[in-house]
Amino acid sequence: MTMQAGPQDAAAMMPPRFVWAMGLSNAAYGFCYAGVLVTMPQVMAAHGVGEPVIAGLTALAGLASLATFALAPILDTMVSRRTWAAGLGVLAALLTATMLGISPTGPLVAPLMMGDALCLVMLTTSLGGWLGAALPKAVDNTIGAWFTIGNGIGFGTGAFCQFQLITLLPAPWGPIAVGAIALVPLSFQMLIPPPDIGRKAVRESFGDLARDIGVLVRRPLVMRIAVMFAMPCAAFTLTNAFGGLGPDFHASAGMVDVANGLGATVIGMGAALIGRWCLSHFAAPLLYLGIGTLGAVFTALIITLPHGPVIYLLAVFGENVAQSIAQVSQNAIQFGSIRRGSPLAASQFGLLTTAALMPYTYMQALDGFGYKLAGNVAGSFWMDAGVSLTACAVLGVPVWHWMRTGQLTAPDDEAPVGEPAIG
Repeated sequence: MTMQAGPQDAAAMMPPRFVWAMGLSNAAYGFCYAGVLVTMPQVMAAHGVGEPVIAGLTALAGLASLATFALAPILDTMVSRRTWAAGLGVLAALLTATMLGISPTGPLVAPLMMGDALCLVMLTTSLGGWLGAALPKAVDNTIGAWFTIGNGIGFGTGAFCQFQLITLLPAPWGPIAVGAIALVPLSFQMLIPPPDIGRKAVRESFGDLARDIGVLVRRPLVMRIAVMFAMPCAAFTLTNAFGGLGPDFHASAGMVDVANGLGATVIGMGAALIGRWCLSHFAAPLLYLGIGTLGAVFTALIITLPHGPVIYLLAVFGENVAQSIAQVSQNAIQFGSIRRGSPLAASQFGLLTTAALMPYTYMQALDGFGYKLAGNVAGSFWMDAGVSLTACAVLGVPVWHWMRTGQLTAPDDEAPVGEPAIG
């Protein structure tokens, strides 16, 4: 005789509501990271700090965030994922407000920028692990898109308003206002389903943690995706360099600010929705390599055009479109790799996030080296396009094979949580 599903089982099978709003919880990450990458450098420049010093401090903050892989396992222990996400969100707001409230030439700038960057990547890791383990696999593409949009909305809002707040409002109200705004996205966390399905008891967690992390690192599914992300297929790091490339295209300072601030944010959010539409027609790994290839071709084509202000706008918007679509596909791959109810969801998300951050570190150095070799911006573009195309070509055949054989996704929701993941 066939058993009928009870009310609780029927509710569990229903698709979750407000997935888009759950993704907007990542706006706290984007908003505060704008303080590290945009506002604090603006403040330091306004106080006479040299560009090499600013670039060095920003690079140190980026390197500090790579420690997420070593620290992410604690997000699967001690307290609930909801508590971790809320606590890290509050800590990030405090660190960002403090960083923007101190003397920009003092000794605390470097440790605060590094600490804030690490805290923020831990925040997005805790959210990603929570969402990946709590939501059904059917919404991986949707949450991947809105997770990207949340980041973009937060970053654009921060880049647009933080400097104005801390310069126009009397001290200390400017930094306090920034910290208060950073807390707003935390309200979206209340919509996310309970995070602790399949989670171990705290008293057992620490004893098994080292063993479990060893198993996670050796899991072929995780290693395949980590290799994909660590390769420079679709980082589009030129978006981080356009702020200093205006003179190469004879673009005014005002055009540079608008293009890389409000313009890039609006374009990026629209592109993220396009990426979500693309995921309904193409598998996420295929979209990831496809946009990497098309973006590299676009980068190479820009070199052949006259380097004027209009082409500068085209380059900024085109690279941001490609980067947003790449990030949507990347998020969908990450969420799709996490088994629902996984007790190591944050650890896995942290490992893959660290792998994804690596190209942003070394590709910026390679793009700068290309500029130095050629003596102009064409060198940066050729370097970026050439390295990305090569990486996509190298990964094309293996990724196609992994995708066709189901080796890039976690088992479906019907499999028992306690069984080891396939691949």
